[in-house]
Amino acid sequence: MQRRRAARTENEEPAIDIVSRIQRAEPELSPAERQVAAAVQLDFEAATRLTIADLAAKAGVSQPTVTRFCRSVGCASFNDFKISLASTMTVAAVYLRSDRVFSDDIGQLAQSVMLRAANAVQACLEQLDTAAVGRAIDAIAEGRRLDIYGQGGGSAVMAEDAKLRLFRLGIPVAAYTDGHQQRMSASTLQPGDVAFAISNSGQSKAVVEAIQIAASFGATTIALTRPGSPLAKAAGIVIPIVIPEDDNVLVPTPSRYAHMAVIDTIASGVAQKLGARGREALRRVRYTLTAIGVAIPTPSTDPTKLMQTLKPHE
Repeated sequence: MQRRRAARTENEEPAIDIVSRIQRAEPELSPAERQVAAAVQLDFEAATRLTIADLAAKAGVSQPTVTRFCRSVGCASFNDFKISLASTMTVAAVYLRSDRVFSDDIGQLAQSVMLRAANAVQACLEQLDTAAVGRAIDAIAEGRRLDIYGQGGGSAVMAEDAKLRLFRLGIPVAAYTDGHQQRMSASTLQPGDVAFAISNSGQSKAVVEAIQIAASFGATTIALTRPGSPLAKAAGIVIPIVIPEDDNVLVPTPSRYAHMAVIDTIASGVAQKLGARGREALRRVRYTLTAIGVAIPTPSTDPTKLMQTLKPHE
């Protein structure tokens, strides 16, 4: 009997992060189920103490709808959902709420935006394919040249941010946000080069075609995008991320924070992979900025005559 009990314990599914699961499932929920999700997300901790009738009334839906919502996020019943939520809150409550209480409208707005950003990063970490990120780091660190593609408001900004994070490591890198230039760039790549595309939807025709062109000339292709999208199908290395967007068009899209976190992870990994080469490039950048008074000085010194002759604010 003890052996059977041990076997069951070994085969049990690990505890799930129900908060991340709600966020990932939200785009597939029915309108009524989304009302339940919204009611839960207003106060995760309070939701662990509600009865099914209480939650149904709070969401303005029927009790069967609450049950369907629970099943949609992978729980067998409402009680199973409450247990999973309580387990998540025990481990991660500090990341899902703030102890500070705001009485002013701006404070409440800041809390809403910033906690939404924190939740998006947490959801990204929960689903991150670390093997794919590792392959992307290796390809960029070992590549001869890196071209980055992004189109539209969010992805274009992320492409530029990725360039700024990586060029400081001494990597030849360029970012392109124009569709024609993306295709032209891709056609000049060759084996040993890397094309990195960033797209939340994965539907941008120009970006997809640029990655296809780059691959046809032998370049390594990387995509940070939704799984199963046209871009994901076109790229050789796919970092799949799904972050539900907010219905409120007045606030930033949560995916932007998740993509930024992945880009920072890749940049940090490339820096570690480059070792002394990356540290030397970063040291030169910091020394140069320090010499003109726009960076915090560090104890490091620079042996080059050019750096020695520069004066603060020169």
